[in-house]
Amino acid sequence: MIISEKPVELKLDNYLWGSRRENVSASAVVFHTGTVLHVNFSVSESELRRMVNEPNGMVWTDSCVEIFIKAEDSDEYTNIECSASGAFLACHGPGRKDRIRYSAEERSAVSTDVAILENNNKRSRWEMKISVDLARLGLISGIPADIAFNLYKCGDELREPHFLSFAPISTQEPDFHRPEFFEHATLA
Repeated sequence: MIISEKPVELKLDNYLWGSRRENVSASAVVFHTGTVLHVNFSVSESELRRMVNEPNGMVWTDSCVEIFIKAEDSDEYTNIECSASGAFLACHGPGRKDRIRYSAEERSAVSTDVAILENNNKRSRWEMKISVDLARLGLISGIPADIAFNLYKCGDELREPHFLSFAPISTQEPDFHRPEFFEHATLA
């Protein structure tokens, strides 16, 4: 896949680990400007949870969208997970265990903007715009660049937890920390 300066929409249409299609849908528009990757998520779900407000908190328990990305030649990957509250978690490392949280200076390479479009007792719609300077985080040195990534939508502590992904994941238990299922892409 090619990610360019021209926006392209990606559907998060892999409903994983018992997630019900009628309760949630998500897509993302992706593009880059220089070394900055932009991922603009659009989400519709039956419940909106926005309890986590602290930086690097347990945002995956809320209504959450996530970007996992790695340089094609690296053993480490970066995960950026954003609550509908606007709080985000940013870590890196080679696997699920012993993730290293990015410092405040490194976190400044990530910007987010959340908009709640609808929130009632039947339906919530919201958007999250995430911009990541991949060069500042050491993931790429310039354009063109080869990467691997996946996009996710989750809500671990919602009344009906759900797990969606862009690229499919073939595991028995919920686990987004699986770089072997990342999609390969070239930033061009």
